[in-house]
Parts: sequence; structure tokens; C-alpha cells
Amino acid sequence: MLVVNMFNKNVKCLLNLYKLKLNKRFNHTWIQPEGYRTPIKVYNCVTRQNEPFIVKNKNFVTWYTCGPTVYDSSHIGHAACYVRLDIIQKILKTYFGLNLVTCMNITDIDDKIIQKSIETKTHYKEIAEKYEKEFWQDLKTVGISKPDIVVRVTEYIPLIIDFIKKLELDGTAYVGKDNSVYFDVSKGCKHYGKLQTITDSLPDKSNLFKRAPADFALWKIRKSETEPSYPSPWGQGRPGWHIECSSLASMIFGNNIDVHAGGIDLRFPHHENEEAQSCSFHGNNQWVNYWIHTGHLHLKDSVKMSKSLKNTISIKDALEDRTSDVFRFLCATSHYSQPIEYSDELLDTAANLLKIFKNFINMCDEIEKGLIKVSLDNTILNNVIAHSICEIDKALCDNFNTPRVVQLLSQNVTKINTMIHVSDKSQVYLDKNFHLLLAFKNIVCSTLSLFGIDFKGDIQTANETHSTDVIELLVKFRQNIRLIGLENKNVELLKLCDSVRDNLNKQGVMVKDHGNVSSWSM
Repeated sequence: MLVVNMFNKNVKCLLNLYKLKLNKRFNHTWIQPEGYRTPIKVYNCVTRQNEPFIVKNKNFVTWYTCGPTVYDSSHIGHAACYVRLDIIQKILKTYFGLNLVTCMNITDIDDKIIQKSIETKTHYKEIAEKYEKEFWQDLKTVGISKPDIVVRVTEYIPLIIDFIKKLELDGTAYVGKDNSVYFDVSKGCKHYGKLQTITDSLPDKSNLFKRAPADFALWKIRKSETEPSYPSPWGQGRPGWHIECSSLASMIFGNNIDVHAGGIDLRFPHHENEEAQSCSFHGNNQWVNYWIHTGHLHLKDSVKMSKSLKNTISIKDALEDRTSDVFRFLCATSHYSQPIEYSDELLDTAANLLKIFKNFINMCDEIEKGLIKVSLDNTILNNVIAHSICEIDKALCDNFNTPRVVQLLSQNVTKINTMIHVSDKSQVYLDKNFHLLLAFKNIVCSTLSLFGIDFKGDIQTANETHSTDVIELLVKFRQNIRLIGLENKNVELLKLCDSVRDNLNKQGVMVKDHGNVSSWSM
């Protein structure tokens, strides 16, 4: 019995020590910034809960996004990440009125670029330039503009070397057995592990050249004379992945950044290592105040979409039979932090819901022109407007809850559609009620514009204007022929008018007849 009690006591003691170790490693303190307190709460991966979004300076907000390694074409997984971040940026800038200054890096020297160079017998710079150009075109295709600042790794090698030299001088970096330079996690950051969870991947244990498995490379010595490299105090080589973002972001924004963003796969080890070496470099305990991570996009019944897994769909292919609006709307219908299970069914759902909003806006335009006569309920409209404004604000303040916004708009559009369709068409609408309908239409349009969907703001080119004039002439001509057919009860003429209408619909021009008047929309 004594032996059993001793055994239980020892097991209990070991468990307590294990729990203490876990608490010590993972119970990190987030330092709440001082500055301008916005009404927003954002999920904080350090505290594992929503925290007040406080920016250092009310006049501007600093935002850094991890850009691509340009060794291959981007896929829709990348597009989903950047669209989601673009939507958050639009919300912050347009809805909350914050002045965002955005920066993104381009990794144009890396193992994967070098490998592609070897495989294709092409200079690594040509590969990087080709795929970077393609990347910006892809972003433009899905409605994303370039960030304010773009920094490329190869343009700042001396700066990165100076960053590493300071870490070495401070004793938090060392030269390994292979002459590469490594960051010493045990000395460089007392809060290492604050971004990762207990279930995250363990550090690499395969490298025998460094002191500890968690240590990571700051400068990689070249493996052969043919490998692209740059001179440094430690020999010919190139920067490690993590040090690139730390040095470049520090060059732009200094020792503290409001927001640092990227995909959830970057949280550990990339962002963890960035935070560790940057805190060490700047001598502080918090380099980034808010980390924003987007969920993966993956194919149905599959893992995440990845170039290495060869299960990708290019952005060009994905948008062959879908518009960028549909893809952006798909991204808005799920929370930015959650995964997206990409499928044709999900795209169809997004397309159909977006069509409901488009049809509602077109119907409002037709009512405004007097083509549709309705009587509107003043009380219902007032309640819908007040409810929409209040609930949209709550949702956007709650960690940018865009799916809740979409759900709310859908419910209220359905409510108004029902009211319009069951109204007494014999009554002429009242002007005092009609302006309320326009007020709600404006809410729908302005909210969808936060997702990058603008039904009203398209700038027509000269060709588009010409096409519009031609369509207008054709629809009016058809309308006049149709009136003759109705007056004379000429079935053949009416069939021809129906044929013109159906053929225009196939070309994306929606023609509607309202008694003796016809209207059209794209």
C-alpha cells in the first residue's frame, strides 16, 4: 500500500510539473497598446480571445502583410487569403475611417526559386520577375490594388545583414557548425511560443548544425558555387525566410507595428520567429500588437490547397466561368479566420445570393423611374433601416463578422421584396415612403462595397458607353414594335419581340416589360 501511495504521489508530482511547464510556456501576456481606442474588437492569438483594437496613432495605422514567394503561379487559396485581408482593410478604411498605410514584401530569393531555376535552366531573377508580375495581375483580377509600399528581399540584402549583425552582437545569434547564422531562441526571446498553440507543429529536429531544435536560420551559407548568393561577414549566402520580413517591416514601420497579417499557416513558425527576433532586435516584449490570420481554402474532401501538394486551381482558371464579384462575395460569406471548403455548390450559392441583391437594386431603380407602382409600409421600412444600421455596426465591430452582415442584409432584402410583391399595384407609391426604400438601397450598396462589390461605381469606357447607347436604341425599337403588336394583336410580331428579349438575356442584358414600357439592365 505504501508503494502504491508513493507511486501515486510521484505521478501527481510529475503531472503538476508538466502543467507548470505548459503554463510557463503558453500563458503569455499581451501588452495592450496605448493610443486611439476604436469600437472594434479583434481576435488575439496571444490571449486566445477578442481584444479591443487600439491603434498607436489616430491619424494613421500601420499594416504589414506577408507577400508571396514568387516561384510559381498563384492559386485561389492565395487569392482567398488576400481578398479576405482586402475586405478587412476596406472595412477599416471606409467604414471606420482609419488611415491605413499598407506594406507587403516579395520573397524573390528562396530555396523554391532556386530549385525552379535549376529545373527550368532559367536565371532565378527571371523566374521571380515573371511570377511577381503574374501575382499583381492576379490580384488586380480579383479587385485588389497594390499596397502602398512593396519591398523585395534582393533590394535590401545589406539592410538584412546589418539586422543579423546586431543580433549576433547582442548574443542572440550565433554561427552554427555549417557556418550559417542561427537565432538562439533560449537567449533571444523569453516569450517564444506566445503565438502558437499546444497542438502546433514541433520545431525542426533534423538540423544538426544548430544548438537547439527550435533555433532557426538567419543567414544560410550557400551549398555550391553555382547557387545564387551574396557576400556577408559569414561568407557567401542568402537570408533566411523569417529574417526577411522582420528587417523589412522594421525598416518601414520601426519597433512596433499595429497589424501584421497573413495566412494561418504562417502563424507558426514564420510569425512566431518574426516576433522573437524582432523583439530581440528592438529590445521590447511586443513587436506586433495585432496578428490577423486567415483560414485555409481547401477543396471539398481535401486538405489545404498548396503548390507542394499539387492540388491547386489557378486564379485564371477559377474565374473562367465566374466573376471576381462572386469570388469576393464567397470570401465574405464566411468569417476570415475560418476555412473555406471550395466547391461549385458553394460558388453557386454565393452567385445566387449576390444575384438577389443585384435584382433588388435593379428593382429599386425601376421603382424610382416609375416603371413599377407599389405602396410601401412606412413603419416596416423605418424598422428595417434602423435594424440594419445597428446590427451591421455590431457585426463589423465584432472581429469583422462579415457572414453575419451578409445574413442580415439577405433577411431584410427578403422582407422588403415580400412587401413590394404583395403590395396593391393599383396604388401609386407615396414619395414620403419611397425615399426610405432608397435609404435602405444605399445601405445595401455601401455595405457590399466594403466587400469590393460595387454595382453603381463602374466607370464606363468609351466603348462601354457606345455599347450602352446601342442597347438603349435596340430596346426602344423593340418596345415600339411590341406596342404595335399589342395594339393589332399580331402574334408574330410579339414572338419576334420575345425572341429579341431572350437573345439579349443570353448576352447578359436583362430586358423587362412593364405594361407598355420596357426597361433593361446588365
